[in-house]
Amino acid sequence: MRKSGIISITAFLISMLVYTAWFFNEDLFSNSAIIIAGVLPIIGIMTALLTKVTSLKIVGLVGNSFVLLWAVVIPTASTLFWNTP
Repeated sequence: MRKSGIISITAFLISMLVYTAWFFNEDLFSNSAIIIAGVLPIIGIMTALLTKVTSLKIVGLVGNSFVLLWAVVIPTASTLFWNTP
């Protein structure tokens, strides 16, 4: 079960790096970066829930939730309220 915690933290780090690279250079990955930054945290949250080690569980849940919030939830919510330039 320790491997699921390591997978969760790895998913967090990869999605954070991809989102950070896309944030500073939008032409770098285009839509695939947002797909990666949206799917990997969901996988990371699911694998964090499966681990037995509490420190890996906490880091996986908090980190992947943070990336999911900044990459998916906030942009989606902003398009609902701000639809004109």
